[in-house]
Amino acid sequence: MPRRTGELKHLIVTESPDGELMIRFVLRSTEPVARIRKHLPTLLADLPNARVVSVNVLPEHKAVLEGEHEIVLTEQQTLAMRLNDVTMHLRPQSFFQTNTTIAAALYAEARDWITDLAPASAWDLYSGVGGFALHLAGGDPDEGPAVTGIETSVEAVASAELSRTDAALHRVRFESGDATRFALDAPADEAPDLVVVNPPRRGIGAELSGWLEASGIRHVLYSSCNAVSLAKDLAAMPSYRPVRARVFDMFPQTPHFEVMTLLERRG
Repeated sequence: MPRRTGELKHLIVTESPDGELMIRFVLRSTEPVARIRKHLPTLLADLPNARVVSVNVLPEHKAVLEGEHEIVLTEQQTLAMRLNDVTMHLRPQSFFQTNTTIAAALYAEARDWITDLAPASAWDLYSGVGGFALHLAGGDPDEGPAVTGIETSVEAVASAELSRTDAALHRVRFESGDATRFALDAPADEAPDLVVVNPPRRGIGAELSGWLEASGIRHVLYSSCNAVSLAKDLAAMPSYRPVRARVFDMFPQTPHFEVMTLLERRG
């Protein structure tokens, strides 16, 4: 029987489009940290493209990849992810799409669709590290829509804020919070022209679907990794009709895929 006494649980490696690496040791405890620090110069010499090395502590035995406590061992704490003409700064514990090439295509397509609509304002709900928001903002820091990104992960918001600051995008802001609660609590006169949603597999759910249905918002861009929850959410928003859609093979050699659809309010 497994004794569950080992220290190393996972090794998570993220490679940027420029070939730079983030290496994360997911450990049962902090006991090996001193040894990893001791051998860190050798690791960096053997892997000169490694930029961020960290230890994540996951003491519990459960079906998750990482714990809450992260110890960054390198001076550099973020990995630059350059997609299209946007550079995002990825911190450990920040969600990023698993397929960088397809993610770049997804964001580029979203920007093309939204550029045609020319919204004055947009919300990016479930914004993660800001992929959609930063692409929708455009290259000019003083033009483009005013974009607000909402994300529960504090680390992801910190990543997005660093990217926004680095690009000097004055009309973009990110906040940590629940997407549904943010929408429901917002004053009616502050509703944007466009809402982008990129939820987890469970979808946006009945509350947010119902709010969008009643909101009067003209367009919704919905990016989904689960067609079943997408269909359920769309059924709860009959006032919207799909006007564009595209499937992205985000997870090659699996039955899973990403689908993005642009919804427009009828009438």
